[in-house]
Amino acid sequence: MRRGYIPLLLWVLVGGTARPHAFGKGGTIDRAVLKDMEASVRPLKLTDCEPATLRDLCLPEKLTECERQCREALAAQEEEEW
Repeated sequence: MRRGYIPLLLWVLVGGTARPHAFGKGGTIDRAVLKDMEASVRPLKLTDCEPATLRDLCLPEKLTECERQCREALAAQEEEEW
């Protein structure tokens, strides 16, 4: 009789601790993964072309070329907004 209680106890523990709202489709984990994927696909929006920003984005040996491209991209973004 005691052997029958062990699977029942395990089933109750697993069933009671599982979080279907977290793991199911549309659950909290699913929404978090989707949000991360959307953030990684969203294009980078430049706000300035200051040297500190360019050092983070560009290679040091291509800093002048990167600055030119940054200014062109920033101008194009401003035109799209208007």
